[in-house]
Amino acid sequence: MQPRIHRLIRLASFAVTAVSLTYVLQRTNLRADVTAEGLSQITKPTQDLIAGITVERPVVIHAYVSKEVPREYVAVRSRLLTILREMQARGGAGLTVRILEPEPFSPEAQEAIDNYGIAPQGVTSREAGRVQQLQVFLGVAFVSGPHEEVIPFLDRGLSPEYEIVRALRTVTQEKKKVVGVLRTDATIMGNFDLQARRQQPAWRVIGELRKQYEVRSLNPGAEIPADVDVLLVPQLPSMTTPQLEFVQKYIDAGRPALLTVDPLPLFDMSLSPSEPMKPPPGMGQQNMFGPPPGGEPKGDYVGFLEKLGVKWDAQKIVFDTDNPHPNFAGTPPHVVFVGKRPDGTDPFASQDSVVMGLNEVVVLFGGELTAAAGHEAEFVPLLSTGTRGGYNKFEEMTERHMLFGLQGPVLPRARTMLSTPQVIAARITAGETSGEGGTKGKNVVVVADLDMFGDQFFVLNERGGDIDGDGVDDIRFDNVTFLLNAIDTLSGDGGLVDLRGRKSMYRRLSKVDELTKQASDKRNQEVEAASKKAEDDIKAAQGALDAAVKKIDEDKALDETTKQVLLKSAEEAENRRLNAKREQITRDKVRAIERTESEHLQAVREVEDWIRVVAVLVPPIPAIVLGGLIFMRKRRREQASIPSSRKRGAV
Repeated sequence: MQPRIHRLIRLASFAVTAVSLTYVLQRTNLRADVTAEGLSQITKPTQDLIAGITVERPVVIHAYVSKEVPREYVAVRSRLLTILREMQARGGAGLTVRILEPEPFSPEAQEAIDNYGIAPQGVTSREAGRVQQLQVFLGVAFVSGPHEEVIPFLDRGLSPEYEIVRALRTVTQEKKKVVGVLRTDATIMGNFDLQARRQQPAWRVIGELRKQYEVRSLNPGAEIPADVDVLLVPQLPSMTTPQLEFVQKYIDAGRPALLTVDPLPLFDMSLSPSEPMKPPPGMGQQNMFGPPPGGEPKGDYVGFLEKLGVKWDAQKIVFDTDNPHPNFAGTPPHVVFVGKRPDGTDPFASQDSVVMGLNEVVVLFGGELTAAAGHEAEFVPLLSTGTRGGYNKFEEMTERHMLFGLQGPVLPRARTMLSTPQVIAARITAGETSGEGGTKGKNVVVVADLDMFGDQFFVLNERGGDIDGDGVDDIRFDNVTFLLNAIDTLSGDGGLVDLRGRKSMYRRLSKVDELTKQASDKRNQEVEAASKKAEDDIKAAQGALDAAVKKIDEDKALDETTKQVLLKSAEEAENRRLNAKREQITRDKVRAIERTESEHLQAVREVEDWIRVVAVLVPPIPAIVLGGLIFMRKRRREQASIPSSRKRGAV
């Protein structure tokens, strides 16, 4: 056999062996996840959930996933398909997984829209210097008999496995657990505004809870129904004494509850504890020159909390000067970023299931909770400030206007500093929460802020925290996870708590960050200097106005009438100068910041261009060196094989 034919047969045999081994491995369903976080493999509880799907109650999963997605959604699409194929491989006869790749206006696309309401989402793609709008399908529908759950679109901030498992658990259970939401003046369930004649939408938190629970609106003036598994009370201080008694009876029975007490609710300042109750709808409107007519007297919410084992001063609003985000350098310190501190302390170190796996939670103008003396209830801090915090009083941060009522928040210059952490959220447990005949206990989570569950955090949770558009999440706030963990833990169903903590680690190019650190530090310093200069200039202009007014006021030669005329004239003139000065200072500040940002961006681009050049030039060098060595070795061997008599210069 000729050598050429022999090599051809060997090559064909190798190809047949490779194809056969690939087919055998595919049939055996052998898989391995070698990633650091293990996000491409499903967890043991998920495997048990899949194994529990039987032929008697089958489940069909319809996944509509576009072939082409923008770069930011590639990872989401890949993880979604990986999880679905893993479920398809592990599932039995009762689980059917259909993965479709619909094109716009195709029969598959029409099926998704008509049958499950899964419509394509317009997503902006910025690739190759072009900006275009793509219609993307990333939806999944779960059907089991009469039960149906739909994920309309998996945005880049969501975890595919968590969303899939939550929908699968919901569709396979006979009945959802019930979360009862009391109707207080904090209308998070939505409300019809009689004055504006329009419907106020429910908060996003309600829609998120409905994906897993039956959410029911409860009358605060009646007993809590027996089938309510968890009670959610938004803004406890906006309740009357009879209403608090119903809640007290519910908690004394050992039933779980999540209570929120906000000293300064930004979404509606009229719900502050110091303000009177709102009147019932249609019972009175706000006067133009006075406060609105009040409703019933508020209940003793402070005494109510002390009976639970919690002491709360409704006048204190906490702050923390530790801000780990340079992009939020101008944020007031009363916006508290609860996470691991620079001194190494970790507020999530309690290992309570409510805070398990959390990275960072944001609290907006929250209050302080402490353990009440003389109670046997266990007080477990969940969220707290660091050692560089303190508080301000409610009166220091608000002001009352004759026409517009309570206004705020006002940021005072003076603050009361404390060297010890202040608790913002805590879990209170006592005794046992067993059924009838068992010892009655307490199972309550108290959160001294309601704004932290605002819609903006749910939007951020869905879309991810990519601020600079580089495809990497710069921030990751776990406000949504904290709330859902609290509800799950209180209801006794912690099956999804571990799954929520499984998140990909967005690893940045540390070398690039190190090389651009000097430019970033310079930018932050110049932005801070520009802000300080603007503040000092405005303060100086204000001082000139105060000096002119003081000079006229102290002139003994002027009578009161002349003094008032001159004061008014001086104030008008100085105010015009002050306003003009402020506009000029603001423009100078904006120009300085824009110049600094431009210089920073240029420095970053120089580093990126240098790395790009190195990335193009360096990789071929080893191959060129290796090729040169092989060529030299080959030449030496050729030279060695030439007889000495044939070499040049031989005699």
